[in-house]
Amino acid sequence: MKKAIKKIISKIVPKGNQKEQLKLFYYSLFKSKNIAFELVEKNGFIVYKTTFNAISLYTKEALYPIVDDFNYYQHFYKVKTGDIVIDAGANCGHLSIFFSKLVGQNGKIFAFEPDKFNIERIKHNIVLNPDLADNIKIEEVLLWDKNELIDFHEAGTVGSSAIWKPDAESCVKKQAVTIDSWVAANNIDKLDFIKMDIEGAEIEALAGCVNTIKELKPNFAIASYHIVNKEMTYIKVEQFFKAINYPCKTVRFRGNEIITFAGYNLK
Repeated sequence: MKKAIKKIISKIVPKGNQKEQLKLFYYSLFKSKNIAFELVEKNGFIVYKTTFNAISLYTKEALYPIVDDFNYYQHFYKVKTGDIVIDAGANCGHLSIFFSKLVGQNGKIFAFEPDKFNIERIKHNIVLNPDLADNIKIEEVLLWDKNELIDFHEAGTVGSSAIWKPDAESCVKKQAVTIDSWVAANNIDKLDFIKMDIEGAEIEALAGCVNTIKELKPNFAIASYHIVNKEMTYIKVEQFFKAINYPCKTVRFRGNEIITFAGYNLK
């Protein structure tokens, strides 16, 4: 029903502010009680204001279809003041900014995003939120099972990936690192939460994170609905955690959203 309404709206309403106002009205009808959407002017431009659990974010992109993810990723572990967080697959930085406001001045967000187009979007969105503490550090590298240069499909979308490379023209060489080597190089001695959505490369990233799990015991929320070699990634993600006796649980949200959680916070 919702999809049918959206298709009708797309056909009968012209592009521009009028269409955005109608989309705002539509999504406001179906939103949860803890969510509010607005169109506001900032720095001379109309941007999207999303309020989730009394925390407001200003973004260049509409968060209508993804704001529920803020809650899904925190289904077990709730990010709190002073936390150190990895946002792997930061895309446009929406979750990084939200987590930044949760952890505050004494916390830190490491936004891992190798796509140069997405990195510019992260920077733009950070500027739109002047109330942010200076606690987001963009890491322009891939997470992998070894430190090396690898081919990367730089699409400038959520589909950028080291696993799927639909055409050679959009492939570039990017530096990949393991979480273990990055933790050691940056003297990270505390790591509370790792959110991961890296388009099928979650298995490789976890393989490069064994020492970090052993030493720092972070909590994980991993998007595991991707299909690699005709198999959903949650299967291998679960196998990885079970092999090292680390608590894990996979949960389905709104049908096709699958997240595998791990950490002692599950108990």
